[in-house]
Amino acid sequence: MTIASQLTHLAQQFRLGLSLDAAIALPPLMKSLLPLLPSLSPTAQRQLPQIMSAILACQEREDWLGLADWLEYELLHVLSDPAPCHGE
Repeated sequence: MTIASQLTHLAQQFRLGLSLDAAIALPPLMKSLLPLLPSLSPTAQRQLPQIMSAILACQEREDWLGLADWLEYELLHVLSDPAPCHGE
């Protein structure tokens, strides 16, 4: 399962009210994103901490729909922004 499909699946779990299972799966998934950081564009690298903060804030408020939106739209969008190739 790709990171994108994992994020989409997790967002769906939050939207379906399976917040306990999804909340347990969230930290390992976030940790698995760390190795991807060098491959992201500088813009994406700057945006990622803000998105992670927003996700954590949603989790603290138990705003599961907001958390799902951040996962499926904002985080997925940032992760799909590749770093520019140098020398081209």
